[in-house]
Amino acid sequence: MITNIVLPLKSSGMTNLKGSISECILKDNCPYLGFRSASEVITERDYLSRKVEEMERIMRIAEVEIKNLREKIKSLEEEKESIQQELNQSIRKPFKPNLKKDEAEKTSKKRGAPVGHPGVTRKMPVKIDEYFDVYPNKCNKCGSEEITVYPSFENHIVEDIETKVKTTCYRKHWGYCNKCKKTIYPENNKVISKSHIGPIARATGGYLRYIGIPFDKVQKIFNDLFGFEISSASLVSYDNKMGENGLPVYEQIKQLVKHSSSIHGDETGWRVDGENSWLWNFVNSEAVLYRIEKSRGSEVVKNTLGEDYQGTLISDFYSAYNDKIKAENKQKCITHLLGEIKKIEEKNKFQNGSIEQMFCGVLKSIFKEALEIWNKFRAKEKTLEELKQFKEIIAKVITELVLYPSENKDIRRLKKRLVKHNKELLTFLEHPEIEPTNNRAERQLRPNVIMRKITFGNRSQTGARNHQVIMSVLETAKLNGINPIDVFHSLSTNSFPANALIGDSPENTRAP
Repeated sequence: MITNIVLPLKSSGMTNLKGSISECILKDNCPYLGFRSASEVITERDYLSRKVEEMERIMRIAEVEIKNLREKIKSLEEEKESIQQELNQSIRKPFKPNLKKDEAEKTSKKRGAPVGHPGVTRKMPVKIDEYFDVYPNKCNKCGSEEITVYPSFENHIVEDIETKVKTTCYRKHWGYCNKCKKTIYPENNKVISKSHIGPIARATGGYLRYIGIPFDKVQKIFNDLFGFEISSASLVSYDNKMGENGLPVYEQIKQLVKHSSSIHGDETGWRVDGENSWLWNFVNSEAVLYRIEKSRGSEVVKNTLGEDYQGTLISDFYSAYNDKIKAENKQKCITHLLGEIKKIEEKNKFQNGSIEQMFCGVLKSIFKEALEIWNKFRAKEKTLEELKQFKEIIAKVITELVLYPSENKDIRRLKKRLVKHNKELLTFLEHPEIEPTNNRAERQLRPNVIMRKITFGNRSQTGARNHQVIMSVLETAKLNGINPIDVFHSLSTNSFPANALIGDSPENTRAP
């Protein structure tokens, strides 16, 4: 706007006009602006400024996309060259090469292991349980029985298993206490009171059950392999007892999870007596907690982790882990996000060069690069400062991406997800000890999913209790390097020591 214009005085009698006018009287028809209004020119200038900023953003995104396309072209060219070489070899293959006899014999030999590849062989056992001498009785060439046996021999070590029932009679001697004047009976941790089935048989039955074999087939295995008669009802009874004995350890695992510094959460469908339920999984590198509940809501997460979890919760984008759950930090699964982007691309089949296609391409590129940089940090190829700098760059790109308008409902839904969880997508770059995916929880669900396909869940609430307790103790023991058979033996005899499964990992050192 043009101001402070001094005009010549007219013959109207105003002869002492001093100073300048506060506003140009030619603002609606300015000769310096091509006789256009000043407000129109200013509006046009603002519009062009915004347009320039928008084009600059598009150019930045286009530069990233061009870089990715160049890398893709380079990769495709290398792949093309490799395929061309394979094609040339296959074309020449039907024709015999012009080689000498010795060279032809060399080429016909099977390829061995690569040069420098270490050989793999079974380790010889240190302990020999039994020695058995084998002597020649007759000549295997002429059949003569006149054999002189040499004192030297050759060792041939064979490992095998025994499939037999062992029956033990424990003679329990009682005594008399001269001090309290009472009759006493001996204690034996190897024997289960009032039971004629030993703990090893019970532990073996439990192990077979929890690798996915139904009780009736466990019964058949005992009968066929060991000649050991046992009923399915007995196996169910032993399972109930092991579930009851494992409850104190299960409570330890609950506290371990509640006071951990980070935890992964996931859930899957389950059936209890034919009714729909959910099997929840909370896991880190030291502990695994399973819960079978009728609800799939956030109350289960809150009940497990507490009202205000003082650690990092890693999960997918399911609503039960969102706003109602308070945690010090959260990390959403990047693999789930990349999978969602892929589904959107396959469903919509965006045109090349469209805003939607560019949006998905750039988003995939930056998150894949984030995972790559995190892996490099774990390999000590990147520093923590570099991770934090890259996080700022990605956050800025995401902020610019969500500003682009799109009428596609899938893209709009994806944008809402990015905005809602903007503080939960890049936690792993700020705290690299946190995993960027929820793969750990999904792997720990797998044993249960396999059992579900075979057993279709549990037939009772007691069975559901046994499953969540025993599977939690078993999988936690595996993570801490404890043999599964030893776990079932301890569950059978109720001989778990205090804090048996509590490790000293940094994940589990946060004070309650």
